[in-house]
Amino acid sequence: MSKFPENPSPPQISRRKLVFGGAGALVAAAGAGLLLPGTARADQVITSNSTGTYNGYYYSFWTDDPGSVSMTLGAAGQYSSQWNNTNNWVGGLGWSKGSRRTVTYSGTFNPGSNGYLALYGWTSNPLVEYYIVENFGPYNPGSAGTQRGTVNADGGTYTIYESTRVNAPSVEGTRTFQQYWSVRNSKRSSGTIDTGIHFDAWQAAGMPLGSFDYYMIMATEGYQSSGSSHITLGGGGSTTPPPGGGTPGTGACSATYRTTNSWSGGFNGEVTITAGSGGVKDWRVPVTFAGGQTVTSIWNGTASWSGNVMTVTPAGWNANLSPGQSASFGFTVNGSNTTPPSVGSCSVG
Repeated sequence: MSKFPENPSPPQISRRKLVFGGAGALVAAAGAGLLLPGTARADQVITSNSTGTYNGYYYSFWTDDPGSVSMTLGAAGQYSSQWNNTNNWVGGLGWSKGSRRTVTYSGTFNPGSNGYLALYGWTSNPLVEYYIVENFGPYNPGSAGTQRGTVNADGGTYTIYESTRVNAPSVEGTRTFQQYWSVRNSKRSSGTIDTGIHFDAWQAAGMPLGSFDYYMIMATEGYQSSGSSHITLGGGGSTTPPPGGGTPGTGACSATYRTTNSWSGGFNGEVTITAGSGGVKDWRVPVTFAGGQTVTSIWNGTASWSGNVMTVTPAGWNANLSPGQSASFGFTVNGSNTTPPSVGSCSVG
């Protein structure tokens, strides 16, 4: 998770390394083998870094300050936490893989001077760390990033931010990756989150997600503070994919553009293709350039031309995308950098 300082000035967001397995996870797994099917487990207090499953939910616990924080797992979907002058910690309950789902939660949250309550997870290809922040203390955890707009969802308004982490620890080791944030303007500690609305808003803002290969949890985080939480998950059923999902060949993918670098007389551009709910095979994307613009190189795709329209198809290895998976191609343009290219609809074949 990200860290943030005590002072109100915008911080340099840093990352903690997620820990998988470990002694706590091994103990939990061993205990699970002693239970009969359908048997609820007694409360378990976690104080060391671990992940696993408990009473039907996935859990994750991490801290860089052992002895200052604990998380208690209770009945199905329930956890509580307390931290005292902790440097950094994050933990919570949820699911081993993220998805478009409606998450209902309730409880109490005391953020202290620095803390927040968020639905939190990761995607792969592209590697993205994402947050839907429901409650936080004096510091807005998304504010160090770039504001990308707002979205009305779940009975409130959220501000969207994007951050970049460079050579930082992640679920895939040390990587450079994007962080996406939806931060609720009216704080709450109980409610319902329709993740699909946020995912679609990020996509529309040019912030595509990858495949949901990693966990999604209703998380509590504290940084250089003291606080507590008591949270109950009441639901997390899947929601309907957005228009544009479905089977290959019928709105099977979407394409978004961003300028990654520019200079006097040219720029680099990138187009990200994201598969719909049925996946996609042999995608194709038309890109229209302004007069006087010339493409001098392209990578991760194969180009054909008709006038000033470049149609890009896969390079081969990136032709098949699983549901929700993304791939990107890039290019270098000589010419005006004030007029971005127009990207048409992604299609198949």
